[in-house]
Amino acid sequence: MDNDKFPLRAHKNVVETEEFLSNDFEARAKKYKEYEEAAIKLNNLVFDTKDLPFYIHSFQIHGTQKTRRSLFESVIYPALQARTLGSVIDEVRITADKLNRLDIFKHVDVLLDNSNDPFAQPGAIDVILSAEEKSRFWIKTGTEIGNDAGSANISLNVRNVFGGAETLETYMSAGTQTSYVFEFCLAKPINGNPDSKVDISAYRLTRNNQSFSSHDEILQGIALRWRVLSKLGFHELTYGTSWRQICNIASDATLRHIIILFFKKTYAICLILFNQLFIFMNFSIRESAGHSLKSSVTHTLVRDMRDDIMLPSRGYYVKLFQEFAGFNGDVYFAKNEFESQINFPLGKGFILSASLRNGLLFPFKTHQSKISDRFFLGGAQSVRGFKLNGIGPRENKKDSLGGDVYVAAGVSLFTPLPKLTKYPVKGHFFVNGGSLVQINSSRRLAQSIHNLTKTPSVSAGVGVVYRSSILRLEVNFCLPLIATNTDKLKKGLQLGLGFNFW
Repeated sequence: MDNDKFPLRAHKNVVETEEFLSNDFEARAKKYKEYEEAAIKLNNLVFDTKDLPFYIHSFQIHGTQKTRRSLFESVIYPALQARTLGSVIDEVRITADKLNRLDIFKHVDVLLDNSNDPFAQPGAIDVILSAEEKSRFWIKTGTEIGNDAGSANISLNVRNVFGGAETLETYMSAGTQTSYVFEFCLAKPINGNPDSKVDISAYRLTRNNQSFSSHDEILQGIALRWRVLSKLGFHELTYGTSWRQICNIASDATLRHIIILFFKKTYAICLILFNQLFIFMNFSIRESAGHSLKSSVTHTLVRDMRDDIMLPSRGYYVKLFQEFAGFNGDVYFAKNEFESQINFPLGKGFILSASLRNGLLFPFKTHQSKISDRFFLGGAQSVRGFKLNGIGPRENKKDSLGGDVYVAAGVSLFTPLPKLTKYPVKGHFFVNGGSLVQINSSRRLAQSIHNLTKTPSVSAGVGVVYRSSILRLEVNFCLPLIATNTDKLKKGLQLGLGFNFW
C-alpha cells in the first residue's frame, strides 16, 4: 500500500508502533526491576543465613553416560564436608567450576533444594547437578609462526577416554625448521582437579638447522610429566629419556674435518695432536655428530601476571627452568635458565618494558656439552639487530655452535601513533643486547662467566608493532652498536612474527 496516497493511515500506524514500543519498554523495565529486587532479597537472605547449620544430604547427577562415578566423587568430596549454608554454596560453586574446566561437558547446571528425605536431619540440602557431555572425538588444525619459522599442525583428540576426564591426543606438525613432528600424549587429571594433571607422551621430531648450523637433528623419546597450578605459579615436573642424532652435516660444516683427513693420510702423530688441540678449542659440529642418549629430570616454574602475553601494558613475567641429566645414557650436565619481564604503563598510551634472561649449562664427566643441549642467542624475538642464533661462538664464520653461558637484556618503549590510537598498533624504540660464551674445561667456571661482560653484542632501533588476534608482528629498523667478529648482523629492516618477544 502506498503511504503517500493514505497519509492519515500511515501516520496512525506510526503512532501505534511508537505506543507499542513505549509500552513494551516500560513492561521490560518493570520486569527487570522486579528481578533486581528479587535478587537483592535473595542475596540478603543468603547473607543473613550463611552461618546457619546446613549440610548436603544427597548429590544427584543427571545427563551423564560415559563419565565414571568415581570422577564425580573426587570432585564433589570437598563440598560434602561443608556445614553451613555459605560454605555449601561456595563449595558447590567451586565443584561446578571444576567440572566445567575439565572440558568434557557442554554445560553444568546446579540446583539447590530442601531434602525430600523424611529421615533427613534439619538443614539437609539436596544438590541436583545436570550436565551434558561433549562429543568424544574432535580435530584441531592450526599454524604456528615464530623465531623466523612457520609450521602447520593437526591434532586428533579423544575426550574422556576411560570416563575419568582423560585426554588422548595425536599431534602432527610440519614446518620450515621442524620438518616433521609426531607426538602421542595421554593426560589425566589427578582426583578430578583440572589444575593438576599427569601425562605420558612419546614423540619424534626432525629439526632442520641448516640455516644457521649446517646440520639436522632427530629426537625420539618418551616423557612422564606432572603439571600443577599453585599459589606461586604454574609448575611442570618431567622425567624423560630421549635419543638424539646429529645428522646430514654439510660437507663444509667444519675445517677440522678436512685437516683430520689430510693428516690421517700423512702423519698419525699430527692427527693425535690436532685431536687434543681441538678438544680445548672451539667445539665443532662434528664433535657432536652421531647418536646420544639423554635421561633427565626437569622442573619449570612460570608466573605470568601480565595483562597480555603478546603486547602487555602492565604486569610481570618470571620463568625458572632447571634440568639435571645423567641418570642413564651418555649425557651429563646441570642446566639452569631464568627469564623475566616487567611492564609499566606511563600514561597516554606509553608503555615501558624491560627484560632480563640468563642461563648456565655445566657439563660434568665429559670435556664438553652436546650441541643439542646448548643455548642459542640472537634474532627478531631474542636480540634484535642480529640474525637468528647469530650471537656467540661460530665455526668458519658460518655455523653457530651455541654456548654454555649466556645473558641477555632489553628495554623497549612503546608509543601511541597519531590517528591510530584506536588500533592495536604502537611505535617501538628499543635497546637490547646479549652475550653467549662456552665453558672452557681447562679454566675455572667463574672465569668463563666473567667473559660474558667482555664480549657483549648490543643493538638499538625503532619500528612499529602490531598485535593481531593470533600473533604479534614487528617491523624494526635495527642498528648494531657493538658486535664480535663471530656475530652475524641484521642491519636495517628486520621482521619479527611470533608470541613472545624480549
